Amino acid sequence: MLLERDTERAAIATALNAAAGGDGSLLLISGPAGSGKSALLRDTMAAALGAGARVLRADATRLEEDFAFGIAQQLCRPVLVAAGEAERDRWFQGASEQILRALTEERLITDGHEHYLPTEAVLYGLHTVVHAMSHDDLVVVIVDDLQWADQGSLRLLGYLAKRLSGSRILLALALADECEAPKYPLVHELVTAAARIVVPAPLSRSGVASMAEVAFGERAEEPFTAMLHEVSGGNPADVATVLTGLVAEGLRPVAAQTAAAETEAVRLLDHRVLMSLGSQPPAVLALARAVAVLGDLAEPGLAADLVGLDDVEYSSAVQHLERLGLVDREDGRIGFVTTSVRDGIESAIPVELREDLYRRAARLLYEHGRPAERVAETLMKVGIAEDPWEVRILSSAAGSVLERGAGELAARYLRRALLNTAPDSEERGRLLVELAAAERGFDLVAAARHLSQALSLLPPGPQQAEAALWIPPAYAAAAPNLGAAVRAAVEPVLRAGEPVELALRAEARTWYPGIGQPGRGEAALARLAELEHTGRLDAPAGRELAVVLLHTAVLSGSVPVDDVETVLKRLVSEEPLDPRHAYTSLPLLVSTSLLADNAAVLEPALTAAAQAAQEHWPDTAPLIAAELAEVKLAQGELAKARRIALGVLEGTDHEAWPDALARSVTTLAQIALETQDPELGERLLGTPMDGTDHRVFAARRLTRGMIDLVRGDPATALGRFLDCGRRLEREGWVNTPQYPWRIWAALVQQRLGDLAAAQAHAAEEDQFAQHWGTPLSVGRSLRLQGMLTGGADGIALLQEAAGILRESENVVERARTAVVLGARLLDAGLPEAEDLLAEGRELVKAIGASWLDGSGETELNGPVLRFSGDSLGNLTKTEAAVARLVVQGWTNQRIADSLGVTRRAVEKNLTGTYRKLEVSGRAELIERFGALEQES
Repeated sequence: MLLERDTERAAIATALNAAAGGDGSLLLISGPAGSGKSALLRDTMAAALGAGARVLRADATRLEEDFAFGIAQQLCRPVLVAAGEAERDRWFQGASEQILRALTEERLITDGHEHYLPTEAVLYGLHTVVHAMSHDDLVVVIVDDLQWADQGSLRLLGYLAKRLSGSRILLALALADECEAPKYPLVHELVTAAARIVVPAPLSRSGVASMAEVAFGERAEEPFTAMLHEVSGGNPADVATVLTGLVAEGLRPVAAQTAAAETEAVRLLDHRVLMSLGSQPPAVLALARAVAVLGDLAEPGLAADLVGLDDVEYSSAVQHLERLGLVDREDGRIGFVTTSVRDGIESAIPVELREDLYRRAARLLYEHGRPAERVAETLMKVGIAEDPWEVRILSSAAGSVLERGAGELAARYLRRALLNTAPDSEERGRLLVELAAAERGFDLVAAARHLSQALSLLPPGPQQAEAALWIPPAYAAAAPNLGAAVRAAVEPVLRAGEPVELALRAEARTWYPGIGQPGRGEAALARLAELEHTGRLDAPAGRELAVVLLHTAVLSGSVPVDDVETVLKRLVSEEPLDPRHAYTSLPLLVSTSLLADNAAVLEPALTAAAQAAQEHWPDTAPLIAAELAEVKLAQGELAKARRIALGVLEGTDHEAWPDALARSVTTLAQIALETQDPELGERLLGTPMDGTDHRVFAARRLTRGMIDLVRGDPATALGRFLDCGRRLEREGWVNTPQYPWRIWAALVQQRLGDLAAAQAHAAEEDQFAQHWGTPLSVGRSLRLQGMLTGGADGIALLQEAAGILRESENVVERARTAVVLGARLLDAGLPEAEDLLAEGRELVKAIGASWLDGSGETELNGPVLRFSGDSLGNLTKTEAAVARLVVQGWTNQRIADSLGVTRRAVEKNLTGTYRKLEVSGRAELIERFGALEQES
């Protein structure tokens, strides 16, 4: 079916009529592949036969382009074999008799091989035969795919084209818009000789719609037709290819399926073009493979060198690929128009050839000085490395991408490099260290394993120590075997004292495992003073050691806060808390700042670090989040601290980040105590933890004690609190305000009637608090004494506590003390009571919380805090899910069916929700929780 070809058919009819009248000429049909050239030739043939013409037809093919005079034999032999003796006598005379014999015997051989006939004799003879035929009838010579014709036949057609004047011969040729350079002069002669050139125009949108209607059996909707026209460019063959594929896929020509059809159409056309490469000259296919392998580095010199093309071959091949619509050129480089074309060509390269091409491409890029990353990308496509330079390049590329934070890509390069290193070589040890450095950002466990392997391959001394120091100290401290290996690796450097920076970092590692041990506080303080005196704090390694020493001294209660405030401020200001601080001893700087009641200064740095961690160092995110939760807690923002810490608890690889787990557990334990929330406590205790970590042990003991209290068993609770204190004191952890075991023990003893024991613990707490001297520790100690003391003396103690706590960052402790003091003053009938109670309410309201009741001392440790500003409140995940469905109007049975639980379980969760949110029932829950959800 020929659509929209009236102009082209009229030109063909004019040429036929002219030839029939004795005005022979050459008609050339030219255009891109699939534009309908062959269809027009078939139409020409039908018109010629209808006019009684003798038609000589030939189709050139890629496979027969080296067959001498192959086209000539296709044109003449069928006619000659079918001709009668009288016709042969008229057509073959003189030299043409030899042509007759050669054609009938299929051995028309010319110069260069078995010299049957000279080339000029063949040209003249065949020309004579065709002209003799035209004396009887109009002769129409039709040749399709002229670009694949052999050299001899091209010369014959050119010879004939120059001698058509006054003859009854029409030479009709079809030429694709592609031609190899060696043939170009011969083809150019024919193009120049053409009296008429017909170029099939692309189909209009209307023509495409007509083809679609025939293919689908229904009219195509406008958006579908527009897409099809745009994708195909109106090329008839492309339209037909797409339509066949879309019909096979069961798609319909409707607007709703346009997007899906477009995706499939692009795939079909890409596949069609790729299939056409097999019929292209070898140089074209070779260059396509080179471009696929080199990608965006397909510079002319590199591409040509890769597949061995000279300048002429390269230029011709590029023209072919451009005409096929496969490549674009920009700034001298070549690239495929779509990634799907590149992927298709690459996947079609035979496996062994593909491996060889990528290896040669890598070598070319390396020799031409291309960036290591580019060379490495290419090397990743081949098997095991063969040459030492490949390992060097992969290592160099890994270092480059790691600087950008692309740890996983760096690790891929290094794992590839390790395939070519001896199992027991020092080089392997160095590569394992590099691999671990890359892996730390996303797989700390694997990094530690590889570092452990590297230690046995590297020589004792600086190299081994450097490798060991890549292991985060908190991680090594949690794994005894690994910690021992680190200490053994750094010991030689520590003894030698050189190089100094390395020795200081090594010393920090030897102090780290013994943080807080009895008797070490004074020694740590002395060593810290020495570092200050010798100027070692000017260097990062000296400051890292100072952080460990400072925390050891502070935790052991060996030093008041005023004596270390200058050093602490310097360390905070000079040590950046970017994501990589997680791999060092610097998290102890956060811990020390929290003990010093000075957490606010850390919040901006930790917030920025958390954002950076998500992008470049995702594996550090849990620890940074845990630190941020500690800071929020220290400022009294319990709701935010709880949300962050629970996220760490539920989403962290606890094996990789034991420090993050311990910090989150400690934070949540303190929140559970403040809110007296047994559900949170049970959730905390249900998490698998390392009981050998003193922080975890203390947090669990305090949490269990709180649960015992809420459930009405103060005696058991007291045992828990005292057990917590004994463990901490045994380990030398004296200054531990985050584990307020003395405060809770004293208050329980008061409830049990043992006032003397309570006052003894309060006095002991005051002794440590006064020695440490932060507003939080002193103010909280005074509040405790005030709560244990009645009358005016108790009020005086509470007033002193309130005054001191105004200097503290901890909003909750300030608010609680204000409420306790206000309640005492209210009982005494003093006027300032209401102001203090209001102040306590406003302070906690500002942090999204409220008091469970307004009386100051109805609960053990003063008023109990509850959350009110958090959209989830203090709800568990199941409680929150049930509440949301209730807000949407679901019945309890429907909720149970949806969640796969019993109706009783839904009712139980609702009861917990009513209690935590302090609502009377379903109606108030919908009003309250719906508002909170809109706010969030």
